[in-house]
Amino acid sequence: MAQNTTQPEQPVAAPSLPSPSGYSNHAIHLVRTTQQINLALSQMADAKASILMGATFVVFTIAVGQARGGTMPWSLGVLALFAFISAGCAVYAVLPSVSGPQSARLNDGKSNKLFFGYFTHVPEEEWVDSVLDELKADETVFRTMLHDVYQNGQVLQRKKYKYLAYAYKTFMLGLCLTLVTFLLEMTLG
Repeated sequence: MAQNTTQPEQPVAAPSLPSPSGYSNHAIHLVRTTQQINLALSQMADAKASILMGATFVVFTIAVGQARGGTMPWSLGVLALFAFISAGCAVYAVLPSVSGPQSARLNDGKSNKLFFGYFTHVPEEEWVDSVLDELKADETVFRTMLHDVYQNGQVLQRKKYKYLAYAYKTFMLGLCLTLVTFLLEMTLG
């Protein structure tokens, strides 16, 4: 005999009330998530650069040891050269560049009040007052946060990922040329 069971009705979520500021109640979550993603991408770039630097330093150390022994093959020399260039690009990708409040400015010329390279050069009370001015309305809070997201993204695009890509491409080119040089050494004696 078949039983007639009914599923209890699931409560229907009530639509969220609009924010008094005119922005969605979820807008802050979007901005925070974007900031967290940028931070994660920055950390990933740093980790990848560190891995590549470690690999290139091992190669370079082996090459120096072989050169001291007087028996370094050309293929190892090629690999060492490209490893050195690759390590330089990786170091530049993660090298901090803070020199003063001007370093917190990019193309738009507006200071990023949330960047430590800016606020460490401003007296604390002045900085606190300027940030508190930005917190008086939701729009200025969002603008300040989005400005920070934008500038962090610019650094990721223009420096970290650009030079990290150069580092990996250089290392890969070096590996390929090392293989070609090694094969030439083996066939030509």
